[in-house]
Amino acid sequence: MDTRKAILIYQYSERIKSELIIASWLLAKMVALEGKELIGGEKLMMSFLEALVGEIRIAQHVERSMNFIGAEKKIMEAIGKMKLLEHSEINRCISEALSLITTSCQGAMEVLMDKNLI
Repeated sequence: MDTRKAILIYQYSERIKSELIIASWLLAKMVALEGKELIGGEKLMMSFLEALVGEIRIAQHVERSMNFIGAEKKIMEAIGKMKLLEHSEINRCISEALSLITTSCQGAMEVLMDKNLI
């Protein structure tokens, strides 16, 4: 992997990791809501997850890796769980996506560390 590609993969991976952590935090807040607040929270959570899929797809233009593809599938699964109101399963999907993105980030980080850029 060349340096430019490693930098881009590292940058996208770090951003997506942050967004996945935020998604997990938002989910925890959402499930504590009731009534109309819960309905609104679900709509916002769905929008956030859809935006996250967009971010992952942008990253795939740099690197079409199995990790990015797998993370996209996991977030799409989370969106499906939102539609089915299976809130307890959404965090599992987010966690699995986070693991995949972390793996992607690690490879890029190793390249950058070898070049003393990190």
